[in-house]
Amino acid sequence: MLVSDYACHHRQVLQELITENPLQKRTREEYFSSLSTLSLEQPLALYNAKLRQMRQKYWLQLLLMEYAQYSDLQHTLEAWSDCADALVMHALSYSQHTLSKRYGMPRDEQGQSVSLYTIAMGKLGGRELNFSSDIDLLFAYDNEGKTDGEEQISNEQYFIKVIQLFIQIMQTMTKEGFVFRVDLRLRPNGESGSLALSLSSMETYYQEQGRDWERYAMVKARVIEVSLEKSCSWFDYLITPFVYRRYVDFSVIESLRGMKAMIEKEVQLNPSLNDIKRGPGGIREIEFIIQSIQLIRGGRLPKLQIKNALEALACLKKEKLLPESDELTEAYLYFRSMENILQSIADQQTHALPDSAIKQAQLVLAMGHASWDELVATLHRYQETVSQVFRLMLGQTNAYSNEQRLIHYQLSSLWHGPMEADMAVNLLSSLGFGNASYCYQILHTFRHGARCRRLSQVARLRLDRFIPLLLMELTRYEQTDLLLQQVLLLLEQIVGRSAYLALLIENTATLQEVLFCFSQSSFISSLLIKHPFLLEIFLQQNLDWQPVSLDVLENQLAEQLQSLATMEQKENHLRQFKLTHWLLAARAEVHAHCSALAIGRFLSDVAEAIVKQVVLLSKDELSLRYPELWSDENQLALIAYGTLGSREMNYTSDLDLVFIYTAQFSTEPLMTRWMQKTVYKLTTTTQLGRLFAVDTRLRPSGSAGLLVSPLVAFVEYQQKNAWIWEHQALLKARVLLGSDTIKNVFHTLKRNILHSARDGLALYHEIENMRVKIENNTEPKGIKHGMGGLLNLEFFIQYLVLYARHESLASVTHPLEQLEHMMRLHWLRKEESSLLKNAYIHYVGLLHQDALGCAVVDKEFFSEKVCQLCQQWYQSHLDIQ
Repeated sequence: MLVSDYACHHRQVLQELITENPLQKRTREEYFSSLSTLSLEQPLALYNAKLRQMRQKYWLQLLLMEYAQYSDLQHTLEAWSDCADALVMHALSYSQHTLSKRYGMPRDEQGQSVSLYTIAMGKLGGRELNFSSDIDLLFAYDNEGKTDGEEQISNEQYFIKVIQLFIQIMQTMTKEGFVFRVDLRLRPNGESGSLALSLSSMETYYQEQGRDWERYAMVKARVIEVSLEKSCSWFDYLITPFVYRRYVDFSVIESLRGMKAMIEKEVQLNPSLNDIKRGPGGIREIEFIIQSIQLIRGGRLPKLQIKNALEALACLKKEKLLPESDELTEAYLYFRSMENILQSIADQQTHALPDSAIKQAQLVLAMGHASWDELVATLHRYQETVSQVFRLMLGQTNAYSNEQRLIHYQLSSLWHGPMEADMAVNLLSSLGFGNASYCYQILHTFRHGARCRRLSQVARLRLDRFIPLLLMELTRYEQTDLLLQQVLLLLEQIVGRSAYLALLIENTATLQEVLFCFSQSSFISSLLIKHPFLLEIFLQQNLDWQPVSLDVLENQLAEQLQSLATMEQKENHLRQFKLTHWLLAARAEVHAHCSALAIGRFLSDVAEAIVKQVVLLSKDELSLRYPELWSDENQLALIAYGTLGSREMNYTSDLDLVFIYTAQFSTEPLMTRWMQKTVYKLTTTTQLGRLFAVDTRLRPSGSAGLLVSPLVAFVEYQQKNAWIWEHQALLKARVLLGSDTIKNVFHTLKRNILHSARDGLALYHEIENMRVKIENNTEPKGIKHGMGGLLNLEFFIQYLVLYARHESLASVTHPLEQLEHMMRLHWLRKEESSLLKNAYIHYVGLLHQDALGCAVVDKEFFSEKVCQLCQQWYQSHLDIQ
């Protein structure tokens, strides 16, 4: 066992104990007095070693006394708690003494010294500490102010540094071991709260934010003093009224029922009898029974305001408030004795029965049983006794008045309180959260992150209201871990803006809509996380929203920009305009209120309206320096290629643009500068993102050509030098912005290109070679690629249009319209056209799903049919095998 191991390795400590009489009981005052001989002036490393040696000596002595039966359980627990108090206070004295050399002593505004108070919670507060228990502590100080040393800091900063050094002293593992593991999570605001609060701040917190679980935790709280008889006036004034009400407090019964229901649920999920603390009928249930009665009646009966469980049981028996007091006392003593032995075996905080035969034999011997079976039978008998009392406590929670209220309470406790991790995970798992452990971990990380620690009181209260609502709504969804992760990323952005939280709290339908969109589309979740102002869209626009026309978009945007004063405001508004309409479109699409084709046309119209305004803004900005632009504005044209030209954009489309002009050649540099500024404004990234990626490589001679081409040169290039693939691209092109003259010239050019005589077989090989080249240079293969895919389909349509030599196709840019014309011109049979249309619609839907981050349906449904149709057409018309 650990006792013999330790004695063998630390013979000096054992010798010292033998010299001092190891079976001599020490008083509380003797622990404090003995530690006072430890100098505060020695270096930290030496102090750490000596403090640990004294801790181990007292620990070994109490173990020896208990095993030799010179000490009963209650004395052991109280003596170890007294020893812990003395170690804590001496380590704090060393920390303050060390830091005062640099910062001086803390003073209030009147120059009076300011004291640090140490509040013991949990087992230490009740003076019932196990051999390997953590110690739960809170810290408070008198008043705000600053230190009086050469390097002055605020009292809060000073005491935080003191506590940090104290924790380092207590917890650092050295060759002599550690002193105690320290848990400060019970402090106001938990891990996100300050390590030390002034009394006034603590009073404000408990009066305005104190929760029922904190009342429950405070039942055992006490201020550590040398004398247990010394009372603390501020504690009696501040903490006692918070914990105990002067009337029989039935209002807390609902909360206690919620706590009880959580315990019952965890036991149902993990019905192990091997955990003597958390298992059915274990220590936790006894403590719940005691503290429930104390909370309900302790305000009217001050004698119930007792920290120690055994003393409280005795008082409850005397007051005839708990008929089963004797049975619970006997069970409690048995459990705590076993707990002490289990923890002394390895100096670890464990409550589980051992699995190995050796450790089982050690436990049997230490507990005074004849066999392991006898020990287990005795344990189960006590657990059943406790379970019976616990089940009757506060009535039956399986008939809880409102299941939703119970769940809400449980989730509030998970968020607000120091709920044990395994209980929290079990709760989330029982509510259907996938990967519940991960969900709890990211919630815990978020709550104690820097962003939450900096929240104002109003924002924190709103967040505390919001999280349980969020978690309840998440129970409706699958993949809750991924969804919760995304929502927490959004909260990181909006948690400091309490108006957004208020919006979600007060509008449950909005929260539900946000969660639905998050669950359906990673594009929408990413959009909202990056740009939280878009949340307002969910309030402003109903779900029956439908796309508006290009004219409406252009008029809206022009009016909105006209009301803005600066170029920066206008450029920001352009981005907001795009983001807003992108979200509206995505939302309508995930709800299946609009088809992908309709959304494609709408997104193209939004892009067109924006591009036109950017061109005008660029001209306005340049015309201040080059007024001649005003006379040349009708001599410039923008030609849209690709998905913008054919009005089939999706959420990730870029803009394929070509710029041409009809002015004198001498104005080319100015036109180029104008278009450079236009491209710059479209592509520059700000906090609101960029408007669009722009590709200008479809201009004559590609990247090697002029950014802005003269109209004559453009026409000549297309007629004499353009490749087949450039004519394919021209089929989707249209004039986005330009004079009627330019539009007429462009339309005439397309008619002439289409009317050009072509060799069908040569055209086929040119287009097929280009398709194969694109396929070979595209990784990974997406929805568009592969035989029978969208690229194959579009290239087939373009082949038909170029081969048909029909001038009416010059004004048609959309593939579906081109298919319709080809059927009317009898280049395709009706059933062939229908199949290709359906395939195209299917593929565009898949592209949109992919861009939205939705689950993409298999494209193979149409690919084989499209591939077969194309091959058959080529074979029948071109004799290609």
